[in-house]
Amino acid sequence: MIELRNVNYAVGGRQILKDVSLAVKEQETLAILGASGSGKSTILRIILGLIQPEQGEVLLFGRELSQLPYAELVEIRKRMGIVFQEGALFDSLTVGENVGYYYLEHTRQTHADVTPRVQA
Repeated sequence: MIELRNVNYAVGGRQILKDVSLAVKEQETLAILGASGSGKSTILRIILGLIQPEQGEVLLFGRELSQLPYAELVEIRKRMGIVFQEGALFDSLTVGENVGYYYLEHTRQTHADVTPRVQA
């Protein structure tokens, strides 16, 4: 479960998020839609723990995000899927290399392990 309670965030005096609250249950899907600059990416970055809110609480599976050990946060991040507005692919890699990148960087799999999976 992901929960935001009265989250506030500002940059350079500009209020990006004001009193944002939401709850997403496990196995539930959430789409965050809005105009450019409305705070969508900021919400996602806060949920991932990439930036910290100025005020409010962020709970992941009932635990305050700021209190989680880094290793546990990494494990939680692996259970999330997020697509940002900007392209997330490496333009210098082929489609197959982009697909295999995660496995090579974040698991103990070798090129020999990954290549058949990517080409399937």
